[in-house]
Amino acid sequence: MLRLIAVSWLWAFSFGINKQWVAGADPVLVTVIRLGLALLVLLPWLHRPLCGRAGIGRLMTIGAVQYGVMYIALNYCFIVLQAYQVALFTIVTPLYVAMIHARRSGSWSPGLFAAAAASLLGAALVESWQLDRRTFWWAFAVMQISNAAFAWGQVAYKDWRQRHPLEQDSRVFGWLYLGGLLASLAWALGGGNWGELPGYNLKRWTALLYLGVVASGAGFYLWNTGATRVKPGTLAALNNLKSPLAVLVSALFWGTSGKMSPGDWALLAAGTICIAGAALAAQRATEKMESSASPG
Repeated sequence: MLRLIAVSWLWAFSFGINKQWVAGADPVLVTVIRLGLALLVLLPWLHRPLCGRAGIGRLMTIGAVQYGVMYIALNYCFIVLQAYQVALFTIVTPLYVAMIHARRSGSWSPGLFAAAAASLLGAALVESWQLDRRTFWWAFAVMQISNAAFAWGQVAYKDWRQRHPLEQDSRVFGWLYLGGLLASLAWALGGGNWGELPGYNLKRWTALLYLGVVASGAGFYLWNTGATRVKPGTLAALNNLKSPLAVLVSALFWGTSGKMSPGDWALLAAGTICIAGAALAAQRATEKMESSASPG
């Protein structure tokens, strides 16, 4: 669980950094750069999976969806939305995690959906600002593609690792980044604005370096490997921890604290408690069920 909490902090900074210095750039090129840098982080450890070529194909497919599709949709939304508004549209991800896990496992646990719903409520309490109606439905639809892709990928990798317990994450995870990179590169070659690259200033390249190496390269590795160590309900709930943290980071580092009323701060605290409570309750409930089901 600590891995997921630590990554949530990394991503909380990413929303503001993306909006401050990267938004406006071609979203497909941004995706290619971020995933290219992420791949470089794990490239020295990359090896062929023990299960052979089939494993490579499966891992690259997971990466193409979880990172390629997710990032392209996400970066498009940064063009028209504020950073905290992008965070708003990610709050339904726990429900996708719950539904995808239930569909793949064939077990529809009410507790899992309760944890996801509580996390959704917590994030909704935090993200209570009005959006421009002209962009609301378009951005909402695009973000659902991003949310579903990210949710499917983390559940798919968790399941794959459970079926291949002898694999080492550090030796195979780079295949996910390669899959995401090839998916986004194929899109970029077909319509990317490559001519804008010489115009990127030092701040934008520095921001992309952080987003690619830290938020993506280290962050996604820690998130997916952390996901294999927690229960599905906990994973679903913690998908929304980045929302209150993003608002907190925005208030402390991006100068939005003056726009927040005492009521906003109260909702921030309530939402954070709700999400944390959902994650802990899901973890303990699952542990109790497993304990009662064990022999002796």
